[in-house]
Amino acid sequence: MFWTGPPLSPYELLSLQSFVTAGARVLLYSSNKALQVPDGVELLDVRELLPGPVHRFYFPDGDPSPALHSNLVRYAAVHRFGGWYADLDMVCLGNLPTDKVYLAWQSDTLVNAAVMKFPARAPVLAGMMAEARARLPQTERGAPGSSRGLLGPPLVTKLVHDHGLDHVLRPVSSAYEIQPFETPAMFDPRRRDELDERIAGSDFVHLWNEYLRRVRIPKELGPPKGCFLDGLFERFGFSFDDEERLSADAVAAWFEESIFLVQARARLQARYVPSDALDVLISAARPQTGKVGSAGIRESSVAVSPASRPQTVRTFWAGGPIGPYQLLALRSFADRGHQVEVFTFDRALEKPSWIAWRNAADIIPPDRIVREFDKPASSAIHASLFRHALLHRHGGWWIEPDVLLLGAELPDAEIFLARSHDTRLVSPAVMKFSQGHATLAEVLFHSVSLDGKPEQWDQAGDALLADGIAADGLLDECRPSDLVSPISWFDVEMLFDPARADVLEEKLKGGLFLDLHQDAWLRAGVPRELGPPLGSYLDRLFKRHEVGWPFAARLEYGDLRRWFVHMSKASIESERHAIES
Repeated sequence: MFWTGPPLSPYELLSLQSFVTAGARVLLYSSNKALQVPDGVELLDVRELLPGPVHRFYFPDGDPSPALHSNLVRYAAVHRFGGWYADLDMVCLGNLPTDKVYLAWQSDTLVNAAVMKFPARAPVLAGMMAEARARLPQTERGAPGSSRGLLGPPLVTKLVHDHGLDHVLRPVSSAYEIQPFETPAMFDPRRRDELDERIAGSDFVHLWNEYLRRVRIPKELGPPKGCFLDGLFERFGFSFDDEERLSADAVAAWFEESIFLVQARARLQARYVPSDALDVLISAARPQTGKVGSAGIRESSVAVSPASRPQTVRTFWAGGPIGPYQLLALRSFADRGHQVEVFTFDRALEKPSWIAWRNAADIIPPDRIVREFDKPASSAIHASLFRHALLHRHGGWWIEPDVLLLGAELPDAEIFLARSHDTRLVSPAVMKFSQGHATLAEVLFHSVSLDGKPEQWDQAGDALLADGIAADGLLDECRPSDLVSPISWFDVEMLFDPARADVLEEKLKGGLFLDLHQDAWLRAGVPRELGPPLGSYLDRLFKRHEVGWPFAARLEYGDLRRWFVHMSKASIESERHAIES
């Protein structure tokens, strides 16, 4: 075990006591020789194991994390001595398993080494040490927040696979049954019975200390009375007076406020939330005053220029007739002279002549991509798997069918990746890989585990790609998110607002791509077959790129705005997932 920082809080003491109770000899490495440790714990100088300074990761807001050094210590300790290693936010729930090797999945795509066991000098540990040292420069101050985990689960996952050890991995329920985004539930007395039942068969439980630290939970205080964490403390002989406890309502508010701050920073594209943040956010959401024009429609003055070096872009379509907004997006590429190839399993799909239609079954069997459910008109589509298979087979450009090309030229790059507004992920909207790229091969290998889990297809595929990109050190290749998504998911209703068409025209002038975020429309209930409001930026785009779609009726911006406001309120709860450990 390893610790650097302030004196041990009750939460670290809980972790230590749980391993002492299990009968383990507990060795705690620290750079603080004066650290007070409980009976049964031996304090050792970490510099004797790993000489040099403590390596810290600095988040964009300047907050330091010791995660880098913790990973280096775990690999060095287990490689030299063998046996168990556990982070100080792991609680041992019973006797230590007797297997020679212990390592568990954190999720369907990631292996976590927060608790692990290997024989001394295991080759996989030597590989982890070497790989961690090689990746360390990518985590220097100024690196994006997603780089914090480069030496952790993505690295472990890659090395375990490279050494053919997938078969020894324990299931998620062994040590990570409670996931990072569920951390607030551990403080909620109403969730205790549920969590107790879920970990009944677990070997360990992870308290996700980094999440608590980022939310700034005061760990010198005990948890709310009657919550899941309170039960863990009682189990190992800890007790707190009522005045030494956190309030359940206060903890819930801190988690909610932390989520709000993450969202606010993302929308403001700022490292910190400034004092005038609310004024800025309210101003950005308020429709701007202005007139559309006497005729009600303002024609675009922007000409469509052809590309000097046309390229091929590919995408995938499933789920019924292709709609006007997808045709608009694809036409924006075709009008510049780029060849547009759409792969589909639907041979009866109505096909415009300016699109080159391809058989998706030539890439991957349809039963791995489309899964029909018993419920009428209900299905799952594993679009990310098709994307990865297509890019691995052919290489080149991938575009989602709701992405427009704003300029003429596509970048001349072997790899093109852009970050998502969700900083944990890479944007699936636009990407380019070379044919047969090793990252895609790795992702396709791990995708097999998702074949029988269609309920996870929407999210797991993108996470799998992000993990692969991080593991292969490609995060530095990622362009800023606004190169693909200059209008964020939160602000997509601006595209329909006639009063802001001029503002958008100016904002997007000289841009490269525009992700329409049609998934946001679907959540808001926007009818896909109706035309945009007259004079809106989308209306201008339809005049710029003729798709031959006769709109029977048009949307009213006032209705749209109400739909989007309702959607935003309804989605607040789902945004709990915005913070990871």
